Amino acid sequence: MPIRDTLQGCDSISCRLIVIERECDSSYVIEPQPVNQLWNSYTLSRTKPPKESDPIISDGSNFANSGIILGFFILIILFIKELTIITPVILKTIFSFKNHVKLEQKLSDSTQRNIAAILSALFYPVFAILLLGEFFSENTGLPWYIVFGGVLGFITVYWIYKSSALRFVGWITKVKQPFALIGKMGYNHLIISVFFSIPAIIVSLFFPEMKEIIFVSILAFSVLFSTLLYLVRTYQSIISYRFSHFFYILYLCIVEILPLALLTNFLLSFQ
Repeated sequence: MPIRDTLQGCDSISCRLIVIERECDSSYVIEPQPVNQLWNSYTLSRTKPPKESDPIISDGSNFANSGIILGFFILIILFIKELTIITPVILKTIFSFKNHVKLEQKLSDSTQRNIAAILSALFYPVFAILLLGEFFSENTGLPWYIVFGGVLGFITVYWIYKSSALRFVGWITKVKQPFALIGKMGYNHLIISVFFSIPAIIVSLFFPEMKEIIFVSILAFSVLFSTLLYLVRTYQSIISYRFSHFFYILYLCIVEILPLALLTNFLLSFQ
């Protein structure tokens, strides 16, 4: 029995209909197959709900999201004087280990630095939902508040672990000064990492259509640079108190590398 198909071709002037007839081969039969044979184990099935599907939930979520971002900028405005004073002091520590020591000798500078460190710790979760919220939601399926809580929770847990580990090492060695200084230098380099993340914000403002992976790359490089610089300063602090190089390697393994290894193992467990 012939089968007739109609094709339509249009241009800017007119449309034409093309009729095609062909004979149907009755010997060719499509046998039904079970559903589990249509897709193999490597096929990913993902359903993405349309945006604005629930306007009530969407409006409430956007309101809370905007509230957190607005609250962060209000905090910056409230402490803008402290941030303005401490910024040049922190930038000087990039170039000299002695500037870290001088900063801790002045109580007003260290207090202002602590305020800047708290705001810097809040910067990363706010940055995650402000510029990368949709990117994380599309690739992980997690809502923005889970991303915000996860980043903030990691920073808080790491902060507590680092402080406890430095106190423990100072108690074991009975020399607290270098490890207290290392903890304070960690605050300084957290602030420094935020300084180097500013280009990502500038790029996002002037080029909003740019892919999110570029923002992630800029952020990763800024954190990596700050971390490497911090490790150099910890080496200078430990060696200046006449500890051996073997002790510094042991310190790196226990205090610096161990939490990152645990985090990597935790993330890979979800793959």
